[in-house]
Amino acid sequence: MTILLHSQDITTAARDFNAEMEQFTRAELVEWVVACALIVVGLSLLSRPRAWIDAFEPAARHPLVPLLSGLYALLVGLVVVSAHNLWVTDVRVIITILGWVALGSGVVLLLAPEVYAFMLRRLPITPALMAFRGVVRIALGGAVMGYLLSQA
Repeated sequence: MTILLHSQDITTAARDFNAEMEQFTRAELVEWVVACALIVVGLSLLSRPRAWIDAFEPAARHPLVPLLSGLYALLVGLVVVSAHNLWVTDVRVIITILGWVALGSGVVLLLAPEVYAFMLRRLPITPALMAFRGVVRIALGGAVMGYLLSQA
């Protein structure tokens, strides 16, 4: 009897959990994930720009890097665009735009990896640039996170 009662408790808890999760749309899930990722990566870029440069410079010369970066960007872009292609008039449009940028970047990196090398030669990678990229990510992620929290 105790085992049966226990399994009913688990079933009830699972049903309650599923009901709460159904309130979360795919778009909202993508918004939360992207906002959190932007903030965490932004904080890392801002607080450790030299570590990013030290890791990035030797990797950037390897021919596999644009292809792996392209695969990653393509995957992220496809997920975001397929689950969050919302052209709305609030900050959530940032997620849609970033998804399309990631998708486009992935396509370019996979079809024309020499563009990656050209851009790296033209853009000096400095701690100030890395920190700036961090601030931009924190601002974008913070804007989306602020919106999401205001809707909760």
